[in-house]
Amino acid sequence: MQNRSWKREVWPTIDIYRDVKTGEYRVQPYTEGPVATTAFGEPTVITAEDFGLKIADAVLANLEKFGKEKFDQRRAILRSPSEQKQFLKRHLGISIEKPASGGLLIRPLHHEGGGFVGLDEDAITLSEGDLLHKLADAVAEAFKRAT
Repeated sequence: MQNRSWKREVWPTIDIYRDVKTGEYRVQPYTEGPVATTAFGEPTVITAEDFGLKIADAVLANLEKFGKEKFDQRRAILRSPSEQKQFLKRHLGISIEKPASGGLLIRPLHHEGGGFVGLDEDAITLSEGDLLHKLADAVAEAFKRAT
């Protein structure tokens, strides 16, 4: 029997979190960590009022950051268990990936088991040609589906 290890292709990834109390959005860049992709670096903060004007540029800029900096534990986003619990309680989230084939996959995230989970069957797919004029609407739709 042949032993094959399974490894998913790594694509540029970001998460966006919306504070349910203030409506503020945090576009969180990621990088390749020692084991998996990981939140890394300071998020781009966007007010609810600026969402339509700034979210598309923030998404594309933060996807562009993926893998550009070497992982450094001191800059990783770490929370204590109580901080993580409060963060989850106060935020909804979505995840965005840029596959090698182009376009974007936008997944609403759902609270589950002390974290967030996104489902492939719930993903919104945007083609490369749709990015500029449909990205903000797709992000807004994903947040409507997030739980």
